[in-house]
Amino acid sequence: MSYPKLTPWPFIDPESPPSGYVKVGESIDRARSKTSTKLWHFFVADRHLIISDKEWLKGFNDEPGEYGHSQYEYPISGARWFVDTVERFFLPPDHSNAVPRGEITVEEEVDGEILGVTRGVASGGDYIPGYSFDNLNRIEHSTVMPEGPFCQMFEMGDPWLFQDGLFDLFKEIAERHEKGEF
Repeated sequence: MSYPKLTPWPFIDPESPPSGYVKVGESIDRARSKTSTKLWHFFVADRHLIISDKEWLKGFNDEPGEYGHSQYEYPISGARWFVDTVERFFLPPDHSNAVPRGEITVEEEVDGEILGVTRGVASGGDYIPGYSFDNLNRIEHSTVMPEGPFCQMFEMGDPWLFQDGLFDLFKEIAERHEKGEF
């Protein structure tokens, strides 16, 4: 299904965010940090959650290296929706709110944007199952890859989510939003 596309936000430097961006957390994707630290920064700005990274990419054939950026944008209320939706995957199949058997994706409108959670067999890297937090109204964008036809899909492996604290970070962001902190 095709969804109307919203303009991606301008890339930010997570080490020097623009005025009005509030840093609400950071987390390392250890599964994808074999050659460098894959540190993701979480910001709130203009009622949106912005997830951004900045990674040094070595040059080839004596070319200088450069920083590469990836970024994902969601309505801030999407943090709670993500937490609640992932938890639905763990409900007994006969529970009224469980993800239906055989389904791997849940999609719903959250504050005017179509968000999704997808269970994937390699969302955390090779042979690492996990989830992706999708924004079907926004095109995947990074400074390394050209813009494509794909939606934004922030992929997270189970170990990162449940052992390394990323799921707790999403819960904390959701709770702080609900308390009116941002």
